Amino acid sequence: MQKVCRKRGVFTLVFLQVFLLVGVSFAFSFIFAQEVSAITPAGAGIDAAQGASQQGFTNWNPSTSLTATGSVPQGNVLSVKDLGSGGAGTATTTAGSSAVAAGPYTQSYDVPLLGTHITGTILPHLVQGLVWSAIAFGAIKLASSLFGFSDTTEKALTYGAIGGIMSGQLAAGLAAKGLVNVFTVHPYLLGLGVGIALFVLTYKSEKKKLVAFQCLPYEPPLGGSQCEQCNKDPFRPCSEYRCQSLGQACKLLNPGTTEEKCTWVSKFDVNSPVIQVWNDALYPKGLKFTPDNAIRPPNRGVKIVSASNGCLPAYTPLRFGISTDEPAQCKIDYNNNNSFANMQFFFGESNYFMYNHTQSIRLPGPDTGQGTLSPVLQNDGTFNLYVRCQDANGNSNVDLFAINFCVDKGPDTTPPIIEATSIVSGSPVQYNADNIPIQVFVNEPSQCRWSRSDREYKDMENPLSCNTQSYQVNANLQYTCSGNLTGIKNKEDNVFYFRCLDQPNKAESERNPMRQSYVLTLRGSQPLNIVKVSPNETITGSTDIVPINLQLETDDGADEGRAICYFSPTGAKDSYVSMLNTSSFRHSQPLDLPSGNYKYFFRCIDAGGNAADANTTFTVISDRQAPEVTRVYRDSTDSLKVVTNEDSECAYSLNSCNFNLREGTLLITTATNKIIHFSPWKPGVSYYIKCRDLYGNEPGPNECSIIASATQISEKQ
Repeated sequence: MQKVCRKRGVFTLVFLQVFLLVGVSFAFSFIFAQEVSAITPAGAGIDAAQGASQQGFTNWNPSTSLTATGSVPQGNVLSVKDLGSGGAGTATTTAGSSAVAAGPYTQSYDVPLLGTHITGTILPHLVQGLVWSAIAFGAIKLASSLFGFSDTTEKALTYGAIGGIMSGQLAAGLAAKGLVNVFTVHPYLLGLGVGIALFVLTYKSEKKKLVAFQCLPYEPPLGGSQCEQCNKDPFRPCSEYRCQSLGQACKLLNPGTTEEKCTWVSKFDVNSPVIQVWNDALYPKGLKFTPDNAIRPPNRGVKIVSASNGCLPAYTPLRFGISTDEPAQCKIDYNNNNSFANMQFFFGESNYFMYNHTQSIRLPGPDTGQGTLSPVLQNDGTFNLYVRCQDANGNSNVDLFAINFCVDKGPDTTPPIIEATSIVSGSPVQYNADNIPIQVFVNEPSQCRWSRSDREYKDMENPLSCNTQSYQVNANLQYTCSGNLTGIKNKEDNVFYFRCLDQPNKAESERNPMRQSYVLTLRGSQPLNIVKVSPNETITGSTDIVPINLQLETDDGADEGRAICYFSPTGAKDSYVSMLNTSSFRHSQPLDLPSGNYKYFFRCIDAGGNAADANTTFTVISDRQAPEVTRVYRDSTDSLKVVTNEDSECAYSLNSCNFNLREGTLLITTATNKIIHFSPWKPGVSYYIKCRDLYGNEPGPNECSIIASATQISEKQ
């Protein structure tokens, strides 16, 4: 109900403003502009000041006849002003008649200050409307500066006032011409209605509100009233995680034993944490804490002062800290809220229960704009922060702990500082990239520009779009300026210069430009290439799952081939996974694959954003069979010759098949041929031969690949 009433009040105030401004514009127009009057074609007539009623005429309307209460001399020409029923004009009487012919009648208007005389029926009204509109426009501008109207309100009032005035004047002109006979109200009331309608259609209410989002760890409930629930389930033993999730003060006793119990530690603790300042956290150097005597007991407080004049320079990062005598959550606020729950921000943006807490802020300037979206900075340049802490049992300090400091009120004579950019200087950029987005982070509200040559701020050609409101700082308490860098050349260093000008809302003479440019170098690059991909052949293994190693080599690009490579079995957009060994010019990924045909896709990206794609196909065969001896014979060199169906190593024993291949006598092979194996020929001897392939497949412990003897081998013909 309060919101509805408040909205009605706003609309009522707005309508009153419309009525007031339109009324003021009419008043100014009557003072500074001459009224439209009616004349005869010959310019003769009775003076308008006499009025029609002095000649005995009443209730005149230009679209009807003029009625006289008595006889009027023939040929009299009356100059009649608006009597409130539709316009002005002239009328010519006839002898002895009380009736005068209806319009149309000619109008005239003298434009103020220009000495121009305009005649006609509709045109004088339109010209007079333009004069009134100009006066209304000036009145709205004046009222906007006096009462602080928003831009949207000022525009809506301007549209409404000008539209209402011009439509009212047009209606009056049409009525005087006799072309329109439907107005049952005064034309200017019609114009007022049009003006209000235009205002309602164009008015927009704009409201800003600061909304803070925090992503914090899960927070168990305060105290420990639910701790014992963890001990009541005989089929699910209590764990430390379950115990601590039931309450901030829950603790698992006897961990690692059969008697683990979850209980409420310090159940009868009613003391709130004791807050002290943490001197080691204070930054920058040269600052110190001093007691704040303005804070009276039982409340406590400290001041942060500098060694020079006590006040801290504006727009400098400030870090301070507090410590508590027990683990506690702490909150901080710009306003002196009376409870821990009502305070806005966690100290240091952390809801952990800790002994030490640190907070970082950037000091605003003494003339920072005030409002609901800004920290409360007092008129004397002082800044107050209020702290409360709460332990795991929900005990929070009722007494106030305040941290006070002042910001230097002297004129700002230091130029802004560019503290960082979104792209680190010296970084490479993508090949053929002519337009690179850039963000510049400044320590105070500023306007910034860039150039390809080192110039003064006023001579730099390219402006950046900057955040200048106190609530528009980023997570590092910096103000962001955004833009695009253009004209980047490949294979060479591209140097850009940035400068900023502080205090955007002040006169140019009071602002401080940077005297030295912030230099950013971007390295132009070349295309990235994948020069080698493997495997691309048939791979054989002795197990059902065969180990495979995908390998790539990259070259060129931004850093002589250094890149991060990804692989995918499908090539789908979201299926790529980073390779295990990458971020170099050689990349590999081990895989374990069963038998089959495979195709893998690769994508590599370097530091400049250059990308390269490749793929490979290969076949995996699982070989679990021991090699077979396809032929055994005595050759012409008087040697035993054994031929296998695949690359192998073979050994023999003269006793039995029950021997370890490595303990037998190896048959000889060549470096290029592992299929043919030789051994000295011994007549009348049996050779118990075992062969093993390159994947370790061999006969069983008491088996042979073949048994060769003199009785089984005939003389080669």
